[in-house]
Amino acid sequence: MRDISDMAVFVRVADLCSLSAAGRDLRMSPAVVSNRIGKLEERLGVRLLNRTTRKVHMTEEGEFYYEHCVRILEEMQIIEDTLTEQRQAPRGVLKVTMPTSFGQRHVAPYIPEFADRFPEVEVRLQLTERLVNLVEEGMDLGIRVGRLDNPAQIARTLAPDHRLVCASPDYLEKHGTPQTPEDLLNHNCLLLRFPGSQQFKWPLENEKGELVMLPVDGNMDSNNSEVLLQWALAGRGLVLKSTWEIYEHLQSGALVPVLTGYRPRDRHISALFPHSRYLAPKVRAFVDFVIEKFGKEPYWDAGLGF
Repeated sequence: MRDISDMAVFVRVADLCSLSAAGRDLRMSPAVVSNRIGKLEERLGVRLLNRTTRKVHMTEEGEFYYEHCVRILEEMQIIEDTLTEQRQAPRGVLKVTMPTSFGQRHVAPYIPEFADRFPEVEVRLQLTERLVNLVEEGMDLGIRVGRLDNPAQIARTLAPDHRLVCASPDYLEKHGTPQTPEDLLNHNCLLLRFPGSQQFKWPLENEKGELVMLPVDGNMDSNNSEVLLQWALAGRGLVLKSTWEIYEHLQSGALVPVLTGYRPRDRHISALFPHSRYLAPKVRAFVDFVIEKFGKEPYWDAGLGF
């Protein structure tokens, strides 16, 4: 079993190209990680890694050993997970990543209840706007909002991602309410931009499924969606938002939907899994729990008529 444990340490070092990064992930000191790798190389009689001051790289023997280690560890995980499922008690460390705003609003508040229901599962929740590579960073599950980069990815739909164009009553009173998509060209649109963004277009679809792409613009933009929401609430312009971000403001009347006959094309909120032949009980339990909390019709869409 020590050999299997050392294999797992070696694989994390190889995946992250760093002894210190692997140590943080495995909750070991870099010295312990280095010692484990050194003893593994000594037992095998070959050098697996070339070390520099900043990174490590696999040798040719290391690449050969890595391929077999990954396969062995996957088989071991399948065996352990199968036995766990037979005991009907999800257990182990569960690493989950998702967008910060969505996670803070709609997942993190339920984690304590999940921990009470499955006390043998240790949840490590990573909230980030960065697109995390699940395999490279050792994640069991990623929640993504929007369209998946690769439709062939292993995923399960958690909820629809309905979006609306909306503004504050104060803004609409001062500038008028757009009646057609083309009217947006005469309005101040608050845009989510990132470095390298090109001309921005809002995709609006009518009831017949016909798509209109409009090159909207405005005098204020940001790379932070929460900032855009604050500006919209302050009456500074129109904003394109998912209902999970603004449902409280729609209910209170602080934001008013416009162009309801031309809604942005719907997307989905999905659970994305690393490539695997087997879905661990801890992962399945978490996904089922999240779907249970969201409901058949997500609570943030209640009463909106979707």
